[in-house]
Amino acid sequence: MYKKCFIAGLPSAGKTTFLAALWNLINHDPDAKLKLNKIENGQYLASLSNKWANMEPLERTVPSGEQADISIKLEMSNRTIFDLQLPDLSGETFQSQYEMREISEEVAKYIEDADAVLFFINVNSIKLLGLISEQTFSRSSTPSTNDVNRNPKEDDPIQIQVIELLQFILFIRKNKMLKIGFMFSAWDLIKSKLNDIKPEQFLEERMNMLWQFCQANQDSIEYQTWGISAQGGSFNEKDLLLDKEYPYERIFVEGNDGYKGCDLTLPLYLLMGDTE
Repeated sequence: MYKKCFIAGLPSAGKTTFLAALWNLINHDPDAKLKLNKIENGQYLASLSNKWANMEPLERTVPSGEQADISIKLEMSNRTIFDLQLPDLSGETFQSQYEMREISEEVAKYIEDADAVLFFINVNSIKLLGLISEQTFSRSSTPSTNDVNRNPKEDDPIQIQVIELLQFILFIRKNKMLKIGFMFSAWDLIKSKLNDIKPEQFLEERMNMLWQFCQANQDSIEYQTWGISAQGGSFNEKDLLLDKEYPYERIFVEGNDGYKGCDLTLPLYLLMGDTE
């Protein structure tokens, strides 16, 4: 069985940290839903994972350092084995798609062939949209300095950028059903302030436009939401996090069904549709 999962997200969304933590988990956690069966070349992931385990900052993936051919053979409890492609593409690649409306043939092919998409959103980057009635508009038809110097990366709300990227993905896939997992990274920041909130509630209340987009496109989008903290906390808590017996124990994953644990493979297991 050959499955392909495409990882997407804007810069600093948490994609690389997820891969580093995932590699550590599938190699060491006996209770993980998915187990490592085989990987052809694990040097890149092993290097990331070693830094992650030691709480060393991971360098962001840049276009020149993209790893587009990461493929892992994973095994489920029923002995089913499948190849999972997890290309580690830079956030700048997706930012360019949003700003320049351009995409490489290679990335388009990954999107077209994907069985599912993990879309990472850093909760620390979300700015709430205000009501139209709260905005101040100029009656002048002359563009303001702010309009001329608009920086899409900084000025456009994250959920606007995410919706636009999702529209690109749906277009590339010719509206073929998209199974997508929204992975809210740095979830520990949310839980420290809103302990009772669930990922789906966060999407509906804090990214309502994105939630409405998904609701309005149920004929082409089937989605799940997860809150994750792949690092386990901030670097200010380094000593406390390093005190864990096993590095993977500091991972935090929360679902909408009450699941709270460290199994980063669970969203993949459920999203790929290979449940028992």
